[in-house]
Amino acid sequence: MHIILKKILLCCFVTVAILNAMGQTKFSAVISPAQIAKDEYATLRLIIENAVDIRKITPPSLRDFVVVSGPNQESGMNDINGVVNQYVAISYILQPRHIGNIVLPAATAIINGKNYSSSTLKLLVKKSEGSGSSSKASAYAATDPYAIQRPQEDFSDFILKSGERVPDKVSKNMQLKLQTSKTSCFVGEPIVASYKLYTRLKSESRLAKNPSFNGFSVIELQQPDETDYARERLNGREYNVYTIRKAQLYPLQYGTIEIESATLENSIQFLKDDAANLQGNASGYINGFALGTDAVVTESVSLSSKPVSIVVKPLPEQGKPASFNGAVGKFDITLSLEKNNFSTDENGKLTLVVSGQGNLQLVTAPDINWPKQLEAFEAKVTDELIQTDVPVSGKKIFEIPFVVQAAGTYEIPSVKFSFFDPASVSYKTISTKPISFTVQKGTKTPIYFADTASAKAPISFAKKMFENRGWIVGLIGLMIAIGLFFWIKQDSKKNTMASPSVMEVKEQAKQIIPFSKTADEISQNPLSLSGNCLETDQCIEFYSLLNQELKTYLSNKFSISVHEINAKRVSAVMDKAGIDNVASLQMQQLMQDIEWQLYTPFERNEAMREMYNRSQALIQLIHTYHTITR
Repeated sequence: MHIILKKILLCCFVTVAILNAMGQTKFSAVISPAQIAKDEYATLRLIIENAVDIRKITPPSLRDFVVVSGPNQESGMNDINGVVNQYVAISYILQPRHIGNIVLPAATAIINGKNYSSSTLKLLVKKSEGSGSSSKASAYAATDPYAIQRPQEDFSDFILKSGERVPDKVSKNMQLKLQTSKTSCFVGEPIVASYKLYTRLKSESRLAKNPSFNGFSVIELQQPDETDYARERLNGREYNVYTIRKAQLYPLQYGTIEIESATLENSIQFLKDDAANLQGNASGYINGFALGTDAVVTESVSLSSKPVSIVVKPLPEQGKPASFNGAVGKFDITLSLEKNNFSTDENGKLTLVVSGQGNLQLVTAPDINWPKQLEAFEAKVTDELIQTDVPVSGKKIFEIPFVVQAAGTYEIPSVKFSFFDPASVSYKTISTKPISFTVQKGTKTPIYFADTASAKAPISFAKKMFENRGWIVGLIGLMIAIGLFFWIKQDSKKNTMASPSVMEVKEQAKQIIPFSKTADEISQNPLSLSGNCLETDQCIEFYSLLNQELKTYLSNKFSISVHEINAKRVSAVMDKAGIDNVASLQMQQLMQDIEWQLYTPFERNEAMREMYNRSQALIQLIHTYHTITR
């Protein structure tokens, strides 16, 4: 018993060492700004750093707020003094329901098998100084569109005359419409979708159903705290028009994709005919003065836009260049070196810039044929994009550091970049000029490998070790931890002891897999656990199981470690296996959708079956490709 305890303590020590090298797991909550007016907005962010397994995130109670937008997910990493920190954040845009000090209790999360709590937060809400700002009249919250500055002419449709029915009055004078810039496009070619409220009535509106745009890469063209106002004619009549949401959408797959509807909940006020005849009542009502309850009729109405189907055409196979990697639009490419003359003591830096208009946010670096004596490292990617342009314009910068092992004159050959131009319906390939540079022998003593055929070849081994010291310490610690784990597991078999995580997995398997399923049947379906969970009402681990099984399938199919599975890695191996770029984009989108569900409260709905069917379809497609290419 003492021996096992010592081993466990040693494991804890190693784990702490790894976390110190790679960054410790943290869970925090922040709200900004800390002080707002009642008609303004605050952003709540729940931040998780350096997590391996996020099982559940429970936000604080938001009953004192109108949730304008959220939960919204973001992720990334930063490198501070050689320590790499990865983070995932869930954010909400909130509008307070009342003035005063609002206290948000702690948020909680289950991370790496442990319970975490954030600190409590305080938000000071002051009385609004005034109304009438277009930036405050957002239909995402309970707002009054008539607070927006309007022309002097107003409609009289808000007057409810004797014998008129409210439903008829609403249907004639108020509509929510989805408008798109086009109904047919190529994969990767943008369309603009706008949800507009056409109204001749006075109402307070709240967005009850916000479209998710499945199957598209989405770039918002309007901030959530903004509602654009205009006057437009529809079917021969003039309306006040409020743009509720506007986004440019880049389809990721071909086929007919339906842009779903949005739903607005509206509280509409009508002025009774007899009250409108009293002097001053109509003008006072228009200008926002309160009238008696006998003078007005309030009706709650739900409005939904009609969905729009977009025919997304596949990119043509004929004439597709080998260097094409999904770029759609019009682009230029430049290649430059930081210095054309340096020594072996220094790192070189190659800068590749892709500029133009198109799906720049999805563009990846083209392949570079490096000379054998050069070793390149991972590129630093910088986006300088104007996302309000349609298509997105700007440039994407790839800064690639490299080292040279021996003095001499080198040449980086021409780099090719291919893209599809929707305007001419053709592929185009552009290229850079070759770049020559000279490397001089450095003054530092190189390190040699002893007793090998390459003993005379100098390499910058110490430099590489130092530059990657964080990863090396983490890797060594991880290998020690894995060895200790199997050591403890071997000893604990005698005492029939099992770790809690193993017991949980076994218990889940018992609950999910019906006894009627045989081992052969389960092995034939790589998504058997999530499939059974889909049919079991008590199972709440669907997305966790689907994520695990899909990654396990991809790991086995492409012979890569489960821990290396991410959207970028899968895209690379699918491309290498000769699988269509459309399928690769579909898989990336699927993995992002599943990951998003892992960070949101579980809800049993039709989205589960839709995501399961997408996974099965892509697995079948990959299997078909492998069968054909064998």
